[in-house]
Amino acid sequence: MALLKEYMTTNVESSKTSDDLKTLAEKMEKDDVGFLPIVENEKYAGVVTDRDIVVKGLAKGTGKAEDIMTENVVTGSPNMEVEEAAKLMQEHQIKRLLVVDDETINGVVTLGDLGVEHADQVAGNIVSEVSKGKGNN
Repeated sequence: MALLKEYMTTNVESSKTSDDLKTLAEKMEKDDVGFLPIVENEKYAGVVTDRDIVVKGLAKGTGKAEDIMTENVVTGSPNMEVEEAAKLMQEHQIKRLLVVDDETINGVVTLGDLGVEHADQVAGNIVSEVSKGKGNN
């Protein structure tokens, strides 16, 4: 079976819990992403999306990653099977899955990553489920 480590993006930009909204937005713009893992003491602490910056940050006048990040993040492991990860993403209605090993970020896998060569039908189901839900990451 195919494993996440075969599909994940390993060159993942991250930010610190103390980074301000401008820094987060600049990193997202530079890397053309809408999602940043947040680290503290070299361990993942959460994630921030572009939507978090606007809805939780700017709209509420909050200024740092630690104030707007999602802390209870659904994660996968590098040796997780692709089908298992896709089902996890569908169950939690998420578009991106942070891949960690021992609290260290190894990469991220997106619906696009899974849909390019594998799991087209499952990815389609995930998109359908995500569009129904109120998930944020």
